[in-house]
Amino acid sequence: MKRSINIIFIAIIIGLGSCSEESFDERIDVSKVQMEFSAGSDIVSRTQLTSNNTVVWEKKDEISLFDPSGSNNLFTTEGYGPSVIFSGKAIETDGGYYALYPYNSEANFINGIVSTMLPYEQTACLGSFDHGLNPAVAVADVQKNLLFKNTCALVKFTLNGEFPMLSKVVLCGNNNEVLSGKITIDMNHENPKAVAADQGFSEIELSGIEQNGTYYFVVIPGLLENGFTLQLVDESGRIYEKKGTKSVELSAGHILNLGTITPGTFIPSAGYQVIDGVYHIYNSEGLKAWAKAADVLTSKVILENDIDMANMPWTPVGSGISSDMGYAGEFNGNKKTISNLNITSLLDNVGFFGGLAENAKVHDVNFSSALIEGGVSSGVVAGVSLGIIERCKVSSSDVRSGLYSGGIVGKNSVQVVNSNVCDVNVSTDKSGGMVGGISGVSYGKIEYCTVSGNTMISANGSNSRAGGITGQTSEESGIMTSGRLLKCAVDGATVSGTMAGGVAGENGFGTVAQCVVHQTYVKHNLTTDLSLRLGGIVGYNTRGEVVACYSANSKIGDENLMSEAMGGIVGYSYSEKAYVYGCYSTHVYFLGSVSGDESGVGAIAGYTNGHITSCYAILPDNVNNIKLIGKYSSTLLPDHNVEIGATNYDILITDVYDLKVTDGTIWKAKNIWNITAGGFPSIESEYIGEN
Repeated sequence: MKRSINIIFIAIIIGLGSCSEESFDERIDVSKVQMEFSAGSDIVSRTQLTSNNTVVWEKKDEISLFDPSGSNNLFTTEGYGPSVIFSGKAIETDGGYYALYPYNSEANFINGIVSTMLPYEQTACLGSFDHGLNPAVAVADVQKNLLFKNTCALVKFTLNGEFPMLSKVVLCGNNNEVLSGKITIDMNHENPKAVAADQGFSEIELSGIEQNGTYYFVVIPGLLENGFTLQLVDESGRIYEKKGTKSVELSAGHILNLGTITPGTFIPSAGYQVIDGVYHIYNSEGLKAWAKAADVLTSKVILENDIDMANMPWTPVGSGISSDMGYAGEFNGNKKTISNLNITSLLDNVGFFGGLAENAKVHDVNFSSALIEGGVSSGVVAGVSLGIIERCKVSSSDVRSGLYSGGIVGKNSVQVVNSNVCDVNVSTDKSGGMVGGISGVSYGKIEYCTVSGNTMISANGSNSRAGGITGQTSEESGIMTSGRLLKCAVDGATVSGTMAGGVAGENGFGTVAQCVVHQTYVKHNLTTDLSLRLGGIVGYNTRGEVVACYSANSKIGDENLMSEAMGGIVGYSYSEKAYVYGCYSTHVYFLGSVSGDESGVGAIAGYTNGHITSCYAILPDNVNNIKLIGKYSSTLLPDHNVEIGATNYDILITDVYDLKVTDGTIWKAKNIWNITAGGFPSIESEYIGEN
């Protein structure tokens, strides 16, 4: 019996018969006579997926007919169609005939229970299952009618795509459930089903697949408590697999439809594969195997799937930044997410990577729900870095360290670009600690990065630095591009430290340019300290430049504590080489008090003995006792600024000197400010200084 080529699902037994018929020795079976039985299929047992299902018997189909003596008799048909006549020889009696499809000379029948085999090696048949394989049974009525019912389950899958040449496809349960082997079928039940008779086989192999299309396994019914695994094995022995983890019921006469399978849905059984020298990683097992590879520090990696690292211990890859200690390859996250990374270590450099060496590049990888606790320097992506980190995201994570803590990297010495942090807690309790949403400390470049959501950045020890982007940004001697922090944004974070800023706790010799801070709370939690400096952009600007930045709708200070200086842009700007150029603040609130007198609070700067040029501010509603600059040195007077409440905005761009910063970039006030038709100034976001 077989089904037509257009049948999608058959819940009754369908057989594709063999081509030969065994003969009987009538000298032995003298009591047997020629008999005929009419065979059909039970429509009630069918689960249809389409409306045009048809089931037909095929010429030369064979069944085992058990007569009252229990003997196994071969019956065949010369017919074709949904109902045919099977003929053969058996003992003639008034009743008690049972039938098994397909015919099995080794099958036996005792007390209504038939024993037969379901092979674990099955042959693929496009659009159907193996010829003459799916067992069905029937009990003859008094008119010698046989109504066959399925006793096994079917598992269906469709291949569609550029697959390698396959040697076989293997199906197994994740708890090693028996799927094939010797079976028994109790025909006394109204809905009989196959039951494993012994240990059997925990897998089924399907061979002979030559093209895309739909194929079926025939399996023993049962429950796969932890799901199943489907493996594709190519001619070279490489294994690609797809796992399902949900409980699955395999029911007699029904089909489990795995749907359409494409090459990208399968993974190598090892969790990774190396193609042209590149590690393609698919799961946590593959990630762990890569981390133990001999060439891990120089390898190139592509993530192929999101990876959950829950309950998987992780040792940071690379322990430092030297070429023999740090990762120096390319790690392409492929926009996938690594979740539940959990590292608690006493190592100095802790993160997914302990250290990134020169020439390393990590890009397009997301981290979610990470917990990083390390020694000196910690970050979710890396503890320390001499490489490039690009387009990385960290969300809903915690980072703690002894000294340098960053949402992305603890200590950055080259570049972090286009990376984002959201809902992250970053902290250190050690005096002198440096904490930032992106990097704890940065001697390189941080560009086009954002920090948002309920992000908490806390450096609790004295003489600590905390910033929405970095605790400290500083120029490194001899490297013209270091200490550069450009076009970054912070929204909604809370930043706490001795020197704290919406962008940077301290800017030392570096350049903070075109950065935006919105609805951020900048504060400290110390009752006594000589250097409590808080700013909407930078807490302490020492010999650095803050250019074309603005802060809006933020809070600075603490109602119950005293600070040294608080400013809407910069808290404390130190030395004649320090510049605040082309910046503004709007609706920034100041809380608490300042030491000495209230003149240490300014809408732009709390204190400066450097340059304040081409700036203006708008105070919150009903606030009128804040000046543009709280205190300043008499040797360097502020210039080209719009005083609080004034509207002479043209002064911001009229005859203002150009500012050349330490990396050689030249900023022009006339290009920073866009004076609108209504006369109101706004910072031109598209403008970047000239080199």
